[in-house]
Amino acid sequence: MISIHRVIAKNLALRCGILHPLRPSSSSAWLKTERKGAESRDSLDVENLFINPDVQSLLKQLTGMELEKVFAQRKIDRQERPHYALMTDQMYENTLDKMRRDAVHFLQFVPLKEPRGEKFFEVLSVDPEISKFDESKFVFTDITFDATDQDRTVVVRESDGTLRTATPEEHDRMNRIYYEQPHRPVVPPAVFSDPDLQNVLNENRHEFVMDWACWYYQPDDPAFVKLSRTIFDRTLAEGKFDALYSTRHFGSFVFYVALNGDLPPLLNFYAEKGNLHGAANLIRLQKLVSPNWRTSISAEDSDKKIVKDFIQQNKRLKEQLTTLIELA
Repeated sequence: MISIHRVIAKNLALRCGILHPLRPSSSSAWLKTERKGAESRDSLDVENLFINPDVQSLLKQLTGMELEKVFAQRKIDRQERPHYALMTDQMYENTLDKMRRDAVHFLQFVPLKEPRGEKFFEVLSVDPEISKFDESKFVFTDITFDATDQDRTVVVRESDGTLRTATPEEHDRMNRIYYEQPHRPVVPPAVFSDPDLQNVLNENRHEFVMDWACWYYQPDDPAFVKLSRTIFDRTLAEGKFDALYSTRHFGSFVFYVALNGDLPPLLNFYAEKGNLHGAANLIRLQKLVSPNWRTSISAEDSDKKIVKDFIQQNKRLKEQLTTLIELA
């Protein structure tokens, strides 16, 4: 008899990231194909690099904090009446301080994870005597009251008599079937794929799609990683940085850009804002995630020196950095 505790333990290990037998170990899914072999970065630990304190500090500064955007009107389930108040200058400043503290919470980054192995499962038993009993598979889902989406046990009986644990995709689908939540249908929404995805991006609703994807997927779901990369690539290609700027997704986007060395458009974005410090921080980030760079940055270097040195070291990018050159 198969121990249910062993199945639960195996599922917990898989969900918590202890077991990743099919996760590619040679290179990160966040590196573009043409860059995977560059600068000996095949073994780069992207997850740990993303949570590095120095990287996180730079990403928070690069994200910006536009209070009007963070607290912009949003569609919610219930209608709320607007509130108006007469304030003294001190009360107004205190309110802004509270909004800034709240904005720090709202701008917390979405975890950046490597995609899990989608085909991983464990064979629990093989019972050839019930082979061909039915043409369909049978899925057994734990409906225990205190079971969570992460540790709920799901097993599948194949038509050939094999009993196995569910794959991560099957596990998530069973959760969505039996424990339905608002705006989390069984089948992925059409907006997560073209042409609907491109139509929404044309309307600059990048944050809307990313927020919904965070609600629908786990951060290590291959579908979430693929969707995030698609949105980031199109944001970079179309130069629509304002659509993600000052949102909780901008940190992951900037990290992805720096990781793949696509800096010029984003450097010009900060230059257009007159933000020399932001441009310098982006260069600092680039050199943190690319340890094989020839020249390091000294802690005493000013923002202007860092930007000028970057331009000098990358003369081949001169035509792409016109706005940055004007600012420097």
